[in-house]
Amino acid sequence: MLCLEVERIKKTPREFRLEGDRAWWERVREALREPEVELSRPFVFSFRAHRIGMRLLFRGEVDGLVGLVCGRCLEPYGYEFREPVQLLLEPVPAGTVIPDGGLELDPEDLEIGRYGGDVLDFDPLVREVLALDWPVQPRCDEGCKGLCSVCGCNRNHESCVCSDQSVSRPFARLGELIEEASTGDPDRRKR
Repeated sequence: MLCLEVERIKKTPREFRLEGDRAWWERVREALREPEVELSRPFVFSFRAHRIGMRLLFRGEVDGLVGLVCGRCLEPYGYEFREPVQLLLEPVPAGTVIPDGGLELDPEDLEIGRYGGDVLDFDPLVREVLALDWPVQPRCDEGCKGLCSVCGCNRNHESCVCSDQSVSRPFARLGELIEEASTGDPDRRKR
């Protein structure tokens, strides 16, 4: 768990480092619906924290490395997460229910929230950072050439003559059918 005792946060800024273990990653991976993604380097939330009156301020970053598969060339590659985090927490008002894990993020703004209790669980914050930074279409490189749609070779490693062939027109037959329907040529329709 990515937890920190509130009493450790003082008026003078201090460095903290919270690391998600393999069991934590298994839960996160399941929540992200990415069961095949392997953890290459554990996720770490490293930050400076201090008190400003009753408020708590955290500044740092979430860092980790996972193994993904490129959506263009299907080659595995390492994807490094490195996202800055800034969070200002206000204490929950007296008489208010303490949020689960002692921490409640603002649904509109990840940089503010409320806290209560003796321990802060940063798991929801780190999960949200990962979900927002997770690549929709993973690419090993912005310039990845992908696979040839004809012969299947990886164009990053080898070239093929297929790229010199005419471009496939997937809707060409649809155009022929429309033309046949508009001309009323029965012999053309039988082809």
